[in-house]
Amino acid sequence: MEQNRLQEDFKDALRGTKGRIGVLCEDLATGTRAVCVSEDGKLTDGADDVFESASVIKLWIMSAAFARFQEGTLARDQEVTLQESDQVPPGGLLDYRADQLAGRLTTDMFPESGILNYLTPGLKLTVSDLVRMMIILSDNTATNMMIDLLGLEAINAHIQSLGAKKTLLARRLFDRDPLGLHRENLISLRETADWFRRLYEGKLVSAEASREMNAILQNQQTTYKIPFYIQDLPIAHKTGEDLGIANDCGIVYSEAPYIFCFASNRAEVPQAVRICQELAARPAGRG
Repeated sequence: MEQNRLQEDFKDALRGTKGRIGVLCEDLATGTRAVCVSEDGKLTDGADDVFESASVIKLWIMSAAFARFQEGTLARDQEVTLQESDQVPPGGLLDYRADQLAGRLTTDMFPESGILNYLTPGLKLTVSDLVRMMIILSDNTATNMMIDLLGLEAINAHIQSLGAKKTLLARRLFDRDPLGLHRENLISLRETADWFRRLYEGKLVSAEASREMNAILQNQQTTYKIPFYIQDLPIAHKTGEDLGIANDCGIVYSEAPYIFCFASNRAEVPQAVRICQELAARPAGRG
């Protein structure tokens, strides 16, 4: 789809919406981009394209791990033992109603994604297992284990090495450490698109690392946003969900492949999800 027309479609879709919503589409053949951001339905020039990331930040944690694999400073088959302290609080099988009433979790902590929070501590996993669970199942416990293993500062140094200046890993997921309070993990739509372009071109860490990360992302298990109307197409993507947040960013392998990045904060999530579903299919001639 011609980018000027797409830009107008984005503007039409975001007028009158609630919350902060941003959308970007890049034609991978030409490199041209359509970008639109709205604040409670008022369109902006998109220069401020930063959003709370939710689980989309896991993209950079994955590539930071692959960079360490490439350097030989971290082994894929290194074993890590699941500790009770690793599990997103309160750990174990949750009784959401009882735990909420008892003050052990807040509404943004459920339903917990992934599986490790429900398994018995002492389980041995490889680093490769953690990376795959972090992306494919969006496992938050696996993510926090990877953050602890790689180091928050080292992950941010990796992010910056890719030319990203706005994207930030500020804290572990659902971190209750007072030092992390009121700090949010952030992504930029443009920097996320740059990450995916590197992946597409085989230049994210290395050609082989790019191929493997692309394959992991194509096995993403949350498929109700970008893929909704285009389930028959291969899509390498990562979602993010939280209260008022509905994000999804990736590469759609249509006949003319494109990057599609969608983010929403303080949004009416059903409305945002519907917009994401519809706009993601437009460049493929659907929706």
